[in-house]
Amino acid sequence: MSRQAKIIIFSLILIFSIYQKQIKEEFVNNDEIVNKTPSKKKTKWKKRTGWKKRTGWEKPEKKPSYSDTNDLPVKWYPKPKNGHSPYDKYFGKGIYNNSSGNEFIIKNSNSTDAVVLLVNAYTGRKVRNEFVSKGSNFKMTGVPDGTYYLEWFSGTMWSPKLKLGTRFKGGFQTNASFTKTKDRSDWMSVDGYRQWTVTLYSVVGGDVESEKIDADEFFN
Repeated sequence: MSRQAKIIIFSLILIFSIYQKQIKEEFVNNDEIVNKTPSKKKTKWKKRTGWKKRTGWEKPEKKPSYSDTNDLPVKWYPKPKNGHSPYDKYFGKGIYNNSSGNEFIIKNSNSTDAVVLLVNAYTGRKVRNEFVSKGSNFKMTGVPDGTYYLEWFSGTMWSPKLKLGTRFKGGFQTNASFTKTKDRSDWMSVDGYRQWTVTLYSVVGGDVESEKIDADEFFN
């Protein structure tokens, strides 16, 4: 075989080898494109998006803090002592006339504690607000001459942080109720060295008739 023929045959073999290699590379590349698996990040994002679309899920709003609502778990706080005045900030400090000799003895026969308001019957002024524990007696002394009636806020589990309306803070977390002496015939006058004894009952009875009121009337 001549030298020229050998060169031609070798060239054909080389060309055929290059062509075969190109075909193989194209086949591999096409296969990768068809069967390529998405990355985990992309797949995860697609699943989240689809789940959100199906369920309508949205990120929840921030949960209200305990200071924003009274619908809270009951929490224990030390109970105030008898004579503590939790609402001085709102009603003003108690009014006293220590030379009057007038006294109101409050007997709390209930199974609940109470904050008792002594109210001037003619002006509506809250002259005193005093904490009286269940089953105990408390004496309001130095009451100025005048005519009065009582309102009381009863309950258990006192909390100094409980919000009442938009202004007031401090109240009973459980068994709360508001009461006042019933009508004009139960007003009590003192005009110097007079003493009234009033027993708080959970039902009508005792020294004066009573009726239920709401929080708005109590704190008005």
